[in-house]
Amino acid sequence: MIPMNTPFRFFSVVLTASLFVAAPVFAGEDAAGYFSTGSSKFDSGDYRGAIEEFTKVVELDPKAARAFDKRGNAKMKTGDRPGAIADFIKVIELVPQLADAFADGEKKHDGDEAGGEDAPDLQQVAADGLHADYAFAFDNRGLLRYINGNYREAIKDFTAAIVLEPKFALPYKHRGYAKHDLQDYEGAIEDYSRAIRLDRKAGETYWDRGLAKEQAGDREGALEDFRKAAKLGQQSAIDRLGKLEAEGES
Repeated sequence: MIPMNTPFRFFSVVLTASLFVAAPVFAGEDAAGYFSTGSSKFDSGDYRGAIEEFTKVVELDPKAARAFDKRGNAKMKTGDRPGAIADFIKVIELVPQLADAFADGEKKHDGDEAGGEDAPDLQQVAADGLHADYAFAFDNRGLLRYINGNYREAIKDFTAAIVLEPKFALPYKHRGYAKHDLQDYEGAIEDYSRAIRLDRKAGETYWDRGLAKEQAGDREGALEDFRKAAKLGQQSAIDRLGKLEAEGES
């Protein structure tokens, strides 16, 4: 359930991913055989056939992270994005070191694109050749956690997405949502500002930043953002701006 104090927002779901984790160790020879067959079919372009083989693997070995990853990639090739999202999120659940490494690494970089969050200690990442596109899977899981009110864990996922793909605006905005609902208004404003720098035509992000500024006591800053959002056609900002300007005249 979306928290009652959450402003109306548009959740944009975009996903493309590829991840090659460490060499698989399967529970039984049959699973290993199906994985080998699935990999051959994938390489030959028979993606639906590959999905069938990888499905057999995960039925025999529900902890086969690489089979979920390969099946997710095959589903992406067939246009099944929701199915791919589910498989990539499953990989993250099976390899929790991924999110932990990206969100809780010991190294910090002043002024880095992660916005002052902990940078990853890549030595902790239990994967080989992690691709930046995997950021979309972290962002999607973060949204699921956010919607369920698990804001702090959602922030970890959004931070992982940002570290993997710092030019991707959505995780900054989504991390701003979580900070906003934790009443970390300054942190939310910083993240909304980063999202705006990457996508200056997103009226809803100006609206969100305006709300955070208003709640932080910056009325003039909020009005400025609401005006920008209204100019971009954001109806909530148009309504709010009219109300605030009417109050100022009375």
